[in-house]
Amino acid sequence: MRAVPYRMWTGYYLLLLAQQDYAPRTVLDIACGTGTMTEMLADEGLTMSGLDLSAGMIREAQRKNATSKYQIEYQVADATNFDLAEPVDAALSFFDSLNNLLDPSQLAGCFASVFRNLKPGGSWIFDLNTGYAFETELFDQSNLKRTAKLKYDWKGAWDPESRIITVTMNFWWKDEPFTEIHRQRAYEKDEVFDLLEAAGFVDIHAYHSYTLNPPRAKSDRLHYLCRKPG
Repeated sequence: MRAVPYRMWTGYYLLLLAQQDYAPRTVLDIACGTGTMTEMLADEGLTMSGLDLSAGMIREAQRKNATSKYQIEYQVADATNFDLAEPVDAALSFFDSLNNLLDPSQLAGCFASVFRNLKPGGSWIFDLNTGYAFETELFDQSNLKRTAKLKYDWKGAWDPESRIITVTMNFWWKDEPFTEIHRQRAYEKDEVFDLLEAAGFVDIHAYHSYTLNPPRAKSDRLHYLCRKPG
């Protein structure tokens, strides 16, 4: 994860909020992982909370938070169906987390949950990998250098009919092997728009990621932004 550009993501999220002419105070990070970006946004003055399906990720986020100056509330929760104690001004999800929802009904459940837990006028911003990314072997990666503590070799198998990619991830930690299987689904832009509209969102836009340019045929990731009616 050392190569992940969290600070650039944080700046881009703030730019997208500016595009919405919106300045939230309370923000929920959905699929927050270990809370790295959550803490960076707290450093920008936002009151952050986070949820993730992985209890291990949340434990690590809480461990980090215990030694920080922030009061970030983390919880183990399913992005497809959750409820907060209090609604928030905004929600975000970065790093293609929602591609892991393999059925459109799951993505619809996520959108409905976000809508339910936003204050009127609230912002919802997230990203998704595209089918183009999977077709062009985005997940085919490896680092087998002799000096690497963690060696890995990933290979993706893309099924255009189901729009699901299955990624076999072989790892060697200090030369001890283990394997994980990850699956993601690619959603068409119009499909995402339809699901957002069905959930009640308005002012829906999509950008070629990390820009303010419209999507193009070779966009490998799109960022979506929308609002709950005020």
